[in-house]
Amino acid sequence: MTADPHRFYVLSPDGRLITGLDTPDGAKAAALDYGDGAVVVDTLAQAYYPVAEEVAGGELLHGGIAGWNAGRADPAKDLIMAVKTGNAAVVRAFLAKGSDADSRDANGGTVLHWAASRGNVEITQLLLDAGADPAATDGGGKTALDIARGKGRAKLVALLG
Repeated sequence: MTADPHRFYVLSPDGRLITGLDTPDGAKAAALDYGDGAVVVDTLAQAYYPVAEEVAGGELLHGGIAGWNAGRADPAKDLIMAVKTGNAAVVRAFLAKGSDADSRDANGGTVLHWAASRGNVEITQLLLDAGADPAATDGGGKTALDIARGKGRAKLVALLG
């Protein structure tokens, strides 16, 4: 996936369109044009600032996800943190920005392992669609399917199997 240098990403309410923008005002205007359900993701959000804001009732409201000093470490850490939020819009934004769908943590676990561990079917599907390798193993030799089976996540077992 080619890196996209934008800071802000706006997702349409149906989640199918994503637009990269450089300014918060441009992102806000685009999200408000999309209407209720549109999401703005700040891929460089600092700690205690919102990573995601969603349009509701014609206003942009905090999406309940605080920043983690995104962009200060590396794209792999940012994508793992995005997966940990459980918010598909945040994951899509970091993938659009160029994070590798096979990013790994310090223990060798991939973002797909994290999605399976968290039980998030939508994010798992996003990662697979972005080219994540379902056969990749973590530091202990387990695949995301092994993780899903071990946690009794039947929908993920079916998706990954």
